[in-house]
Amino acid sequence: MLPALSNEAAPLILLATALVVFLGIEAWRRASRRATRHAREVELLQARLETLRDENWELAEREERYRDLVKAQGDVIIRKDLKGRLNYVNDVFCDTFSLTRADVIGKQFLPEVPEGEQQKILGSFSGLALPPYRVRFDQRVQTSRGPRWFAWEEFAIRDEDGRLKEIQTVGRDITERKQAEEKLAEALEQAKAASRAKSLFLATMSHEIRTPMNGIIGMTQLLLDSGLTAAQRSYAGAVKSSGEALLAIINDILDYSKIEAGKITLEEHPFDLPSAVESVAELLAPRAFERGLEIVSEIEPGIARRVMGDEPRIRQVLLNLAGNAIKFTSEGGVVLRLRLGDYAYPDDKLHLIIEVEDTGIGMDAGTLETIFEDFAQADQSHSRRYEGTGLGLAITRRLVLVMGGRIEVESTPQKGSLFRVHLPLGQVAEEQPPVPQLEGLRLVILEDRPLVVPALARAAAYVGADVTCVASRTALEEHLRRDRADIFMCMIEGAAGEGAELARLARRLNPGIATLVLLRPQERDHLPVLTGHEQAAFDAYLVRPVRTTSLLTRLAALADGIEATDEEEAEDGTGATPAAADTESLNILVAEDNEINALLTRTLLEHVGHKVTIAQNGQKAIEALEAHEAGTFDVVLMDLHMPGMDGFEATAHIRNLNDARNAIPIIALTANAMAEDRQNCLNAGMDDYLSKPVAADALARTLLRWAGKQSPNIANPAAKAV
Repeated sequence: MLPALSNEAAPLILLATALVVFLGIEAWRRASRRATRHAREVELLQARLETLRDENWELAEREERYRDLVKAQGDVIIRKDLKGRLNYVNDVFCDTFSLTRADVIGKQFLPEVPEGEQQKILGSFSGLALPPYRVRFDQRVQTSRGPRWFAWEEFAIRDEDGRLKEIQTVGRDITERKQAEEKLAEALEQAKAASRAKSLFLATMSHEIRTPMNGIIGMTQLLLDSGLTAAQRSYAGAVKSSGEALLAIINDILDYSKIEAGKITLEEHPFDLPSAVESVAELLAPRAFERGLEIVSEIEPGIARRVMGDEPRIRQVLLNLAGNAIKFTSEGGVVLRLRLGDYAYPDDKLHLIIEVEDTGIGMDAGTLETIFEDFAQADQSHSRRYEGTGLGLAITRRLVLVMGGRIEVESTPQKGSLFRVHLPLGQVAEEQPPVPQLEGLRLVILEDRPLVVPALARAAAYVGADVTCVASRTALEEHLRRDRADIFMCMIEGAAGEGAELARLARRLNPGIATLVLLRPQERDHLPVLTGHEQAAFDAYLVRPVRTTSLLTRLAALADGIEATDEEEAEDGTGATPAAADTESLNILVAEDNEINALLTRTLLEHVGHKVTIAQNGQKAIEALEAHEAGTFDVVLMDLHMPGMDGFEATAHIRNLNDARNAIPIIALTANAMAEDRQNCLNAGMDDYLSKPVAADALARTLLRWAGKQSPNIANPAAKAV
């Protein structure tokens, strides 16, 4: 039994007990907190360990993926140190060169190349020190599978401080690509050879066909110029027209082949565009008039006459379009218009628009979509009425595109078609010729040609004339009884009656009025009756199709009471060729091996008074020159393809003669019609070029150009005649 506590000791004991309890509780709390903290640290460690295990797994997976990627890509991969020793190669390298890593690691390596090929350095730092820090090249090397092409790419590996430490080289096998490229190059060369063969074939066939065509067309023309019966003239005319149709087909095929081969080149020179348009109308006028059609050229007043461009190509476009229009028109006619557009081309080029409109058969919407395609025909049926290759419009479109322009077409079935060509042409800084002014002139025109008269009326009105168009005899009488007029103009015969009768009526109703008649070329036989004497019905005439300048000049002359001069008549578009008559008699040496062509050329030349000597080949031509004194012959017409010695060799021999005979003008007269043929002739020392079949007027103009002149293409200038 415990002793009883005193009153003083009891509180102390209680305090001590409380303190012990407190200390125990505090110690327990501290231990609990430490345990909790340790548990949290364990959890964190476990989470970190889990994260590390995940990262390690992902790293292993990425490494495995990288190894699989490197293995799968099939490229050779090499790494080298700064001394060029390999420190890494992949399995593809080992397989490609049949080597193990033990064979190459720590050693230098260069692949073996086939015999005769140059070794290229792999792993050099040359070229890697500058951006883009890469070097690429192709090389053929020896491998375990034989010679293979590799595309090598080298790039520098740098450390953290940017210093070069390694070179990595990747080589990709491109043997299949190289083989495909070689096959493609071989195929391209074969295509070029085929194109050259096609061009040679076309040139050869052109020559072989044109040679007899020259004889057919030329001799037929000579036959037509002789005294034939009506039936014989009809037969001969059919032969000539058939020959010309065949020649047109040959020209189309040649043009098409040149465009396909990309051999169309443009030569820009200053030329008179309005005159070119009007001359095409004149050239096609006989064909149009023969079909009972009108053909009119209409030039917008004030348009620039001189422009820069390729005149022959523009004339070809016009001839194709206008010739087509005539072919597909049976009533009415064809209009050629030239006007200024408003599009702003670069380099201050003019926007010029050429329109060819006809009143022919027209086209439907389906035909319009394909009309410019190769070999397209508006009528594709077996019973089609219109012959041709179907290349004319395709050639025209491509020529326009080459010249930087575009072509459009509008058409309505049975109402006609309108082709519109937009061309950018350079301006020529030349003063425009003066245009006659007709202010106050009162002009009355009988409007019985719906295509012709409006164009003439607009041209006269632009320069100030007061123009009235009357549609009938009654309307003419009413107008002249009511108003005075200065000039009356009409056709020789029209719907309103005979032109001469109407002209006399105009004189009775309006004394002092001048009268002007419009004739077709074949109506010129009526001139002695219509003009030139006191009882004549007309004071002057113009030949259709009428040029704008000729019309205005003639109207101004009539207004001033001046009779037409011969020069004015020459501008009327009569189609006459004064060159033959103006050329003096020449002594001409003709080198031609074809007997028919030689006969034709002799006949054409002797017909206009020239003296002709025929040589059967180039050697005979040289012998003829050497057998005569210098100056005996005035010009040589040289064929190209002749047996023994051709025209090129003969020309070279003539140019090297040691006297004045080496300066004789030499004109190529050949059936070769390609553009390069002309240049080849000029390069060979010839002075001019005529393509067979040769028209008499073209031959006459060329002879006129060289009559009395010497050639500048001589090889021995000291021997040139003074």
